Amino acid sequence: MEDWIDDEKRDRDCGHHRPLLQSQHAEVNARYPGCTLEYCCICDNPTGRAGEGEDSLFTDDGDGPYCWECWEELP
Repeated sequence: MEDWIDDEKRDRDCGHHRPLLQSQHAEVNARYPGCTLEYCCICDNPTGRAGEGEDSLFTDDGDGPYCWECWEELP
């Protein structure tokens, strides 16, 4: 039987992300490892940030997310 964790995985697979509590991240990632990680649009490494609308690095044009290293190299 599906639950909110399966719903979250399906939403994220479709590109829909919502803010989660750290405990919710842990629950989703326990079932789907790495599911809630955010990846840099340039190097494809995890950004180590919380997602759009939180503390992620995006340009004013909406490009991103970026990891700190790639962000520092932007013109």
